[in-house]
Amino acid sequence: MVKFRLTDFFHPWLICRWRRVLWKSQYYSNDKLRSLQWKLLSGLLDHCFDNVPYYRALFSRLGLRRSDFAGLEDLSAVPILHKDVLLEKHEEFKADNFERFKPRLAHTSGTTGTPLRVYWDRASNVLELVCQWRHFSWAGYRLGQSFLDIRSRVLDVPDGYLWNRMCRGLEVSSIDIDESNIERYARLFRKYRIRLWRGHPGAIELLCRFLRDAGIEDVKPRYVITCAEPLLGYQRKSIESWTGVTVCEDYGLMEHNALICQCPAGGYHIAPEYGIVEIIRDDGNPADPGEEGRIIATGLHNKAFVLLRYDTGDYAVRSDEKCACGRTLPLVERFTGRIDDRVLRADGRWVSGLSFVFYHTTGLRAAQLVQQRRGSLDVYLVPADDFSEQTESHVRRELIRTLGESMEINIRRVDEIPFPSPGKSKLVISELNSRDVP
Repeated sequence: MVKFRLTDFFHPWLICRWRRVLWKSQYYSNDKLRSLQWKLLSGLLDHCFDNVPYYRALFSRLGLRRSDFAGLEDLSAVPILHKDVLLEKHEEFKADNFERFKPRLAHTSGTTGTPLRVYWDRASNVLELVCQWRHFSWAGYRLGQSFLDIRSRVLDVPDGYLWNRMCRGLEVSSIDIDESNIERYARLFRKYRIRLWRGHPGAIELLCRFLRDAGIEDVKPRYVITCAEPLLGYQRKSIESWTGVTVCEDYGLMEHNALICQCPAGGYHIAPEYGIVEIIRDDGNPADPGEEGRIIATGLHNKAFVLLRYDTGDYAVRSDEKCACGRTLPLVERFTGRIDDRVLRADGRWVSGLSFVFYHTTGLRAAQLVQQRRGSLDVYLVPADDFSEQTESHVRRELIRTLGESMEINIRRVDEIPFPSPGKSKLVISELNSRDVP
């Protein structure tokens, strides 16, 4: 969970305004939703022409004028932005009036192998908060109820957990939980009256198993939201069987430019008020309904660090169906490309969410983790200009902390990752044979 700072989110007028809009707009007609998107995009384009060095230079080079953009369909004139361009020209994406928007530095996890530094501004923080609030409310959650955030990553805290009273969030790591201390965590859930569980699906499923095996039944959540990784079928079945509640997935980006939320009826709803999501084929044309395509995202609120038509590296299947929940928000059928394999530790325990290793790592253009046998992990690092020995040491240290001292970590510096695929670079590749899996 990203550290919650009240100053990043506490803008009451903006929160109240978007609370009113979002609870209505989820039932807007398609034309009304597009009108809202164009109003937001139009202001963002004005800002890009006037204040963002990268886009000023790009539009000049392409001969594009502001008058060339008269509607949402004209956004296609902007070339798709790939991560290597963002890495190379990072500073040029900062607006000239960058500080005006109260930006906060954030690091992407590098799920597709390339960690980045991005910035969140006040408006994008507010939309993130209110859109997530809306998503949680679909399952019945009320703002102010306590929630659990559980991930597969190491927490540098003496007690093994963090409680943030400002947002009423309890943060724990599934790596620290086992049969010997599960009752201690159950006491924490009782103490803080946890109602919502949110986090990595593998971490949530593991927690359910420990609680079930220990016979602890009185800390079951009322709502479960998975994020950051794809929810696998067996994980959904296991979690829902023990908790008795419907699991909903959440797809979001640290870049704050796309959000797709699953409702209890099963629909994966794009949040069009948050950003413009395009599903395109590899030839650049829009995918047809039922067809897989790349997710291209344009955030509509972050003026400190604007990303137009950003290639997320993720894939989804486009849908033109209507959801049984009655909401009119556009849908995707399913996600197909954000697949992050787990790693098997030497002690036989599965660990997911290893993208967190790269959260605060600098000096890398890309990375890939490949497991070919139990007890060993090959780490391929593609150095950037600011790569140093400290970069490699940091990666090794974080992997050992997560995977254990007995895991053999083999780090190799390479010019390119060894297992590329068209547009779908995976951070973790598992080549374990069935005999290696307990």
